[in-house]
Amino acid sequence: MQTHTKTGRILDRDLCINRSNHQKPTFHPLGDFLNPALALLGQGLKKLPIGQKLDFANYPYLCKGLR
Repeated sequence: MQTHTKTGRILDRDLCINRSNHQKPTFHPLGDFLNPALALLGQGLKKLPIGQKLDFANYPYLCKGLR
């Protein structure tokens, strides 16, 4: 991105906001929370036998309000 100064000089700037080589982006807390959770979920899914059905809502206490 080019920016014109009052003296007519042109400055080249990048579009990266709030980030330098040693900083994380401003939304990093969400990524810091999600990355370990997703890694654990992925490891849990890898341990399932091939062809095993995932029944997340197959519990009576989850289905009580549906009857």
